[in-house]
Amino acid sequence: MTIAEALSAQKPTAEDVAAASSTFSPIRWKTGWPHHLRRVPPFRDDATASLTRRDVFLFAQDVVDSGYNRDQIIDFLGAAFAFAAGQTNQVLQLQQFLRNKHNANQLLQAIRGIEGKDAVGAYGALVATGLAPKFASHLAYFLAGPQEAADEKPVIICSKRAAAAGLAKTADWTAEDYAEYLAALKKARDEYDASLPLDAVEYAIRKNAEN
Repeated sequence: MTIAEALSAQKPTAEDVAAASSTFSPIRWKTGWPHHLRRVPPFRDDATASLTRRDVFLFAQDVVDSGYNRDQIIDFLGAAFAFAAGQTNQVLQLQQFLRNKHNANQLLQAIRGIEGKDAVGAYGALVATGLAPKFASHLAYFLAGPQEAADEKPVIICSKRAAAAGLAKTADWTAEDYAEYLAALKKARDEYDASLPLDAVEYAIRKNAEN
C-alpha cells in the first residue's frame, strides 16, 4: 500500500481526523497508574470508554494553558497513552515505563521543554527519554495542537504508516527517520490535495490498513 492509494481510498477530511476514536479500558489504566506520580488522571471506573483525537487535543491544550503544570501533564499523559494503546497489551508497556521514576521524570522534563521545538526536534526529545517512538510521536502530535494545511507539525508514526512512507525500518525510528517520514507524507499530500492538514494523510494510511 502506498500513501497515494490510502488517500485515494479514504478521501480523508479534517473532521474525519478530529473524530477518529480509540476504545480503551479506564479501570485498567486507573488501577495500574503508578503511585509515585501522586496524581491519577480522571479515569472513570468503566470497563470500556472511547476518546477521540479532539478529546486528547483538549487535554493537551490544558497543558499549554497551564504553563506546563505537572498535574495537567499527567492528565494529558493518561489521555494520550489511553488513546495510543487502545485495548492492546501496549497498556502494560506504558504503565511499566511510567513506573520507573527515572523514565517518568525524564518524560515530564521533556514535555516541559518541548515548546518552541520543530516537529523533528519535539519527536527527538521525547524519544530520547526511552519512550517508544510510536508513543513519543503521539505526545508530540497532540501537544502541537490541531493542524491546518500550512502547519509543519508532528504526526503519529507506527509500523504501518512507516511502511507506506517507504521507511526501511519497522520500529526504532530516529529523528532522521522521522524527518524522512514527514517529508514522504508532505510530498504525497501535496500531490493529492495541498489543502489537507498533514495528519489527514497519516490518518488515511492507518484507516486504510484497518480495512
